[in-house]
Amino acid sequence: MKISEHANRTEQLFGIRAEDIHKWIDGFFDHDGFDHYLRMGKIMNYDPYDHRRFRHCKEALEEAYQEFGDKYSHSQIKNVMETHIKDDYDGYLPSRADFENGTFTAKYHDSMHNEELSAVLDAKELAEYFDGIRDSEAAGDRFINSFGLRIVMPTVLAIVLFVTAIIFVIVPLVEDSMMGQKRQMIKELTSSAVSIVDNYIALEQQGELTRDQAQTRAAQEIKAMRYGEENKDYFFITDMHPRMVMHPYRADLKGADLTNYTDSENKSGKLIFVEFTELVKANQEGYLEYLWQWKDDADKTAPKLSYVRGVDEWQWIVGTGVYFDDVQKGIDKLERTLFIIFFLITLGLAGIMGYIMAQSRTLENRKKRAEVALHEAKDRYRALVESSNEGYILEADGEILYSNNRLHRMVGYGDSELKSHDIWSELLPDTPQNSRVLHHLLELFNHAAEPGEFEAQLRTKSGKPLDVILSSSKIFFSEKHGHVISFRPITRKIYGGAYGLVKQVIDYQGLTSHIVTDIGQSDSHGHVVEALNQLPDLVREMIDAGARPDNLRRAIGSAYDAAICRFIDLTIEELGEPPVPFSFISFGSNARHDMTLFSDQDNAIMFQAPTDDTSVKTVRRYFLHLAERVCGMLNQAGYSYCEGLIMATNHQWCLTLEEWKANFTDWIEQAEPDSILELNVFFDIRATYGEKTLVDELQQHIQTLNQSHPEFLPNYARNCLSYKVPLNRGNQIKTENVDGVESVNLKACLRPMEIFCRIYALKHDIREANTMTRLKQLAAREEIDQKTFREMVYIFDHIWHLRFMNQIVEYTDLRKVNDVLAINDLTELEQQNLRNVLMRVSLFHEKINQDFFDGKEG
Repeated sequence: MKISEHANRTEQLFGIRAEDIHKWIDGFFDHDGFDHYLRMGKIMNYDPYDHRRFRHCKEALEEAYQEFGDKYSHSQIKNVMETHIKDDYDGYLPSRADFENGTFTAKYHDSMHNEELSAVLDAKELAEYFDGIRDSEAAGDRFINSFGLRIVMPTVLAIVLFVTAIIFVIVPLVEDSMMGQKRQMIKELTSSAVSIVDNYIALEQQGELTRDQAQTRAAQEIKAMRYGEENKDYFFITDMHPRMVMHPYRADLKGADLTNYTDSENKSGKLIFVEFTELVKANQEGYLEYLWQWKDDADKTAPKLSYVRGVDEWQWIVGTGVYFDDVQKGIDKLERTLFIIFFLITLGLAGIMGYIMAQSRTLENRKKRAEVALHEAKDRYRALVESSNEGYILEADGEILYSNNRLHRMVGYGDSELKSHDIWSELLPDTPQNSRVLHHLLELFNHAAEPGEFEAQLRTKSGKPLDVILSSSKIFFSEKHGHVISFRPITRKIYGGAYGLVKQVIDYQGLTSHIVTDIGQSDSHGHVVEALNQLPDLVREMIDAGARPDNLRRAIGSAYDAAICRFIDLTIEELGEPPVPFSFISFGSNARHDMTLFSDQDNAIMFQAPTDDTSVKTVRRYFLHLAERVCGMLNQAGYSYCEGLIMATNHQWCLTLEEWKANFTDWIEQAEPDSILELNVFFDIRATYGEKTLVDELQQHIQTLNQSHPEFLPNYARNCLSYKVPLNRGNQIKTENVDGVESVNLKACLRPMEIFCRIYALKHDIREANTMTRLKQLAAREEIDQKTFREMVYIFDHIWHLRFMNQIVEYTDLRKVNDVLAINDLTELEQQNLRNVLMRVSLFHEKINQDFFDGKEG
């Protein structure tokens, strides 16, 4: 399933697309992905331990929690992870052990969905026509950031400022205001009480009342005065001694000397009445804070603010006060009101913001779907172009905008070279055959001719002629007019070797050496690829000249080894010298040099354990980083990644010598016929670069294990016997239907022979990996006689000859390359010869049965 399909499914099931999680799950399986390139190529201290190879397993869930826990809930992450993985593995949720023991093969996904939109057009054209669509993911992030800055952030900031203003400005101001009002109130109330005293002083002065009578009546009248919500707030009177004249709730203090009276019961120690006296003496009035009993409740005290005023004639002090609790109640009531208003405003703002976000998200989803559709349309177009059997050039107003990889392989020029102004004169030399084509292209670019089709002869970068059918068709870009120009090679299928008059290659070994030298002198991986692009033409000419398959394999293997060595040297120049001695190992067909032009990678790294304080993990990280670059460059050169991840980039195969020894010990000691199926590739081993002594020591360890575990080779022999040649009971070639064509898999025909040589190489401690070399050494050690040797060589060479012919024809036609031979493409005689050869593969089975099972079927 594609990323968009996974996202659609989780959106349908759980209401969440989580495309970032889906991309993260599949990201590490996508070696061509742009993100992977950035990690591998730009970041020196990229830690492969932080990015597991196997995210398609239940153990990866914890890593997903750490990666996305700040964005999604654990239940959402779990639902997305498990749904994605189960959809890929038919409802099953694999463990990491399932991948390591071979129960499952990690599923690779289309890299196009993880790349940025690197469309057919170049950056200039993208900017002109699509205005930033190429960076759709970044644009989405910019949209989110812009939305947050423009709408969400101002709203949140306004709310924060509002709350801050309430807490730190409004509430303190209101509190001060209320306290000011209370202070003013008790001052005015005290003035009212004093006016009553003044009235009785007047009566005394008029002689209507004696002083005692006047003071008694004044005190009683003030004693009866009350105010406040509960009508329990009161006035009190003392004299200047001070002695208590009147207190409505403290009759016990009447007439008492208050000079030393404190509210000691409340532990403040303040001489309240003395301070009242001092305030009046100093200013005739004043305010004082202290602790006093709560109104008429003698068992409760509370903070209180009182105002006192002196009456000079009688030497009295009249006062009253308010409790701070009363003030706080008013403040609390105001705060509740403000917070209710704030909550309602916030709720309204959240509703409006939620509506805006929902509408924006709808628009964003539509935009993303449109961008995904654009991605997929571009991917389908590019996949169509890249998988075509033709080379393509896309031009607009005479300027080349794009050329596909097939054309690069055909002519040997890279994309940048094909965009140069004089490329047409290089590709189409001015010959009589090309004159009409050049005239047509000139008029076509000037919009003076209609599309057409012509025979032409291209000249490759190496100077070789290539007959093609050139055809053109119109396309339109906005205000520009362009054309797609295709190049289809004119080829003839030839399985029997040279046909007609062909150019004989006399010194193909010299040409191979020239390619290897070019590779070794390259100053960039691009130059290495250009040198490797000469190899198909050389192999094609060698086949036409009747070269033996062994020489073809040697030429291909030499170029492959040279490319690895140069890629490693270039990488070390960037990363610095390796921390310990190491060997870059080739396995399987890479080690045997039994390679075609289209073999994939099987490699690993073996390094010496550090002797200083440097940790193995730190050293391994260096080599993993080196491997990422080297394997990436090999992939770009046409040697694809191993689907089983048997590559040095996998931390399972980037090990110390001791770790490799431990692996082989486990494999040999615990070997069973089924487990050996997974280990075949590891027993063909060769040091391609670095310290060969490390591989020698490992091979010696393997030989020691074989001698101490004699049961291993018979188990391995049973594995060999499990590979059957494609013949039915009537010794007719057994075919399979591939794309509607009856076909036979040539690689499968070779496998029994490869394993035969591997078994006897282990038996006789033959450490060369090449199959032909092994056969020669077996003959030299009289394991096989000369007649059997010649017959085995003939079988091996004949199948390899058909394999090369099939692949070079497929390559020439620029179709998908594989090892499947359409049986009807062979003549009747060629079919009969192939049948006879396959029948003689029984030689290998018979010898194994005789040597390991006493002639009985193993």
